[in-house]
Amino acid sequence: MKRLTITIILFCALFLYNTVTIAQEAAQVKSEDKYDYLAGLTYIDTITQPVKRALRENKIDLNFFAGILQGYDNNVNLDPDRKKDGFLQTSLDTELTYNYTDDIRLKVENDTSDIAYYNTHSANMLDIYNKAGLELDLYRDMFTVGTDYALDLVIFPIDIDGTYLGNQVRAYLKHNITSWFYQKIMYKFLNKNFTRGRTKKADGEQGGYRKDYRNGMDYEVGTYISDKAVLRAGIEFYYNKSNYKYFNYYDFWSFKVTPSCIFLITDKLSVSGSFSYQQRLYDARLSSETDAHVYDDTYTVNASVLYDLTKSFTLVLNYLYRENSSNEPLQKYSGSIITGGVYYSF
Repeated sequence: MKRLTITIILFCALFLYNTVTIAQEAAQVKSEDKYDYLAGLTYIDTITQPVKRALRENKIDLNFFAGILQGYDNNVNLDPDRKKDGFLQTSLDTELTYNYTDDIRLKVENDTSDIAYYNTHSANMLDIYNKAGLELDLYRDMFTVGTDYALDLVIFPIDIDGTYLGNQVRAYLKHNITSWFYQKIMYKFLNKNFTRGRTKKADGEQGGYRKDYRNGMDYEVGTYISDKAVLRAGIEFYYNKSNYKYFNYYDFWSFKVTPSCIFLITDKLSVSGSFSYQQRLYDARLSSETDAHVYDDTYTVNASVLYDLTKSFTLVLNYLYRENSSNEPLQKYSGSIITGGVYYSF
């Protein structure tokens, strides 16, 4: 059960990132100043124009995003058993930006996602993510500094060990080196309080509720190419510390590298792809096969195609492959997810 909890949480975080935010990343490409000619393509139509115009008059920008996806997963629990199942995913994202001045912005966001498997109900998940932050442009927009706080409630209705409440604080600095090239560095701290999952002592007795703490740094560099593409590369490094004392089961170092790209083929058709490599080195967890410290090497490939049916509706097709290599036999797995659906945004 403990391993099942870990793999489901990792899977859901990975899946949400690659299937929900992929359309939002493409939208970010289209909303950059140099892509103004695409602004009317995805968001603004005759219904939403008056709403957004009235909000802009009060220095407020509104972005709304909704999606419904049908998917198939050939390894739901991310384990050697490779249990297959279909699922339905829905998502809603609302972001409000109050432009106090041209250089000072206040941001509030709610992102709610739900994944419902048809048979493997232990993997069902509801994620309610709320974030508030402040951004400040400096030196003629050469630098942007910001900070935000996020409250994230992740609910697994069946898996009692998985549900948690997360509190995250971030601080970041973005350097706009040129109009087409930037870099960004970020510090983040995450506290995860598991509301039902309990620790266990060395003698097998049940302990208190599990808590995890993460300290980490992110670095990202990106470039815009010919008004049609964006290339990005990110490096993430963090340390996870848990109060689960028994063999320090959840204490590990994580290092992750993720190159990605978005390319606008036509005014209506765009493609996106990414590859990531993540290594986790556990402090004290020992392999059942070699009695050495456990390590995980996780490889992920993601590809998406998006087509704008109208100014607000977009069709999406996404393929995700992930594979984990480890010196712990029970943690070796591979699997694919295929999803297709429609996004609405304004």
